[in-house]
Amino acid sequence: MKPSKPHFKAVLWVLVGLISFALLIARIFRPDLTWLTVAISVILVAAIAALVRENRRHLSVKNVSSGLNTAVTVLIVIAIVGVLNFLGYRYEYKIDLTQNKVNTLSDQTEKTVRGLKTEVKATLFARPAGRERLKIILDNYRALNPNFVVEHVDPDKEPVRATQAGVKAYDTLILTVGDKSQKLEDITEEKLTNALIKLGKDKHQQVCVITGHGEKPITGGSPEGFDSISKATTNQAYEIKELNLPQEQKIAEACDVILMIGATRAFFDPEVKAIDEYLSQGGRALIAIELGVRGPDMSAEIGSILDTWGVKSKKTIILDPVLRANGVDAAVPIVEDYAADHPITKDFKTRTLFPITRPLEIKTPATEGLKVTWLARTSPNSWGETDLAALSKGVGFDEGKDEKGPLNVGVAIEGKRKDSHATKNTRIVVYGSSLFANNNYSRFGGNSDLFMNSLSWLMEDESLISIRSREDTEGKLELTQQSSALIMWMVIVIIPLLVTITGIVIWIRRKRL
Repeated sequence: MKPSKPHFKAVLWVLVGLISFALLIARIFRPDLTWLTVAISVILVAAIAALVRENRRHLSVKNVSSGLNTAVTVLIVIAIVGVLNFLGYRYEYKIDLTQNKVNTLSDQTEKTVRGLKTEVKATLFARPAGRERLKIILDNYRALNPNFVVEHVDPDKEPVRATQAGVKAYDTLILTVGDKSQKLEDITEEKLTNALIKLGKDKHQQVCVITGHGEKPITGGSPEGFDSISKATTNQAYEIKELNLPQEQKIAEACDVILMIGATRAFFDPEVKAIDEYLSQGGRALIAIELGVRGPDMSAEIGSILDTWGVKSKKTIILDPVLRANGVDAAVPIVEDYAADHPITKDFKTRTLFPITRPLEIKTPATEGLKVTWLARTSPNSWGETDLAALSKGVGFDEGKDEKGPLNVGVAIEGKRKDSHATKNTRIVVYGSSLFANNNYSRFGGNSDLFMNSLSWLMEDESLISIRSREDTEGKLELTQQSSALIMWMVIVIIPLLVTITGIVIWIRRKRL
């Protein structure tokens, strides 16, 4: 046999290493290209065969037996690893070791996905980098139910398909159930789960926004408008319809919820009667009251309606002097206290801002047939200032005249009034400020979440109550000077030295055999 060149074996070793690395990269970044994995595997087997053939001439009778034993051992290890890899792929199990469990789906999501009865096709239009970024969340959904089917499409390689699907940006997910579809960008667990719920609905529910009393436009883009919550509402598959109550004089049966937000002019008696009749028949309403600091109460008629449902609305402004010290106006209370036993605010831990808000008092004794629950309230340092005319001069808490905090800024009402013939319970959510939901303030803290949670509860869509995103906190490892020195010596000196000595001893012993 003609001896090979001295460097040929080294080249083969390098080649085997490079091909193995290429196989690893292919499996990580392009697992969908099976042909690529097979091709690289064939090349790797050929390179290993060449390496074995090159080393065959070095085998002697003495080491043939040892070589066979080694080969059998290697084959057994490969077989074990292969079986474990198959079991791991077939029966997937993951452990989330992040502090805030950012990679763990919420109980709501698990319930929604496990309950899928028909196939939901999730088509992700993304390049390889975006695909890997979104792989974790999509795999988590797929693992819960085989009816959640994931397909990856590279829009650069299939531009016609991306265009036909209306995809305008990378990392776009399209969910399809039968002939219904939902397109998502900036994919999060909350958006994905809510989209699944919406696709499962048979009809769109309608939110009727009462107008004609000086309310800001629900689609207004100014800081005082409500365009942000309008978009959030339509994103949850609710239809928004403006209802000019002074003209129509009644509330249509198609209105699943009425929205009364920021009225600055009085309601006529026929309007008050129409609202009361609607609510008495099991209607649903979200009411955000405007507080005018000058002149008469602009919400007197709304206050009279609420009084019959167990809530009193006073023409008083809530002030919190502690906030002034932190650079926040005292008339913009920051709320951190929420009812833990109500679906709207259960597990709600995000701050909300309630600018120029009035307190809401729950009447005692409770109105028969009604359950009135506080949702959010201010801090004990706050108070309800009754002398609105003196606000510009500077005011302080007046014992016996002003009301000491904590004070309710949000309440929920559910039930039927005495002698009611309604077929379902009435649900009402009331907030002491309309400004908390406008474009200027809804972007702060949890204002938008609180509004949308309230709307979902009114619709009996508790499954759509917002899933607050989890944020992974930065992990810190604090070491003493002695610990740092020990780690340095172990990593840089002791461990390498032990490895070197072990290698030398093994080499000397093998030379003596």
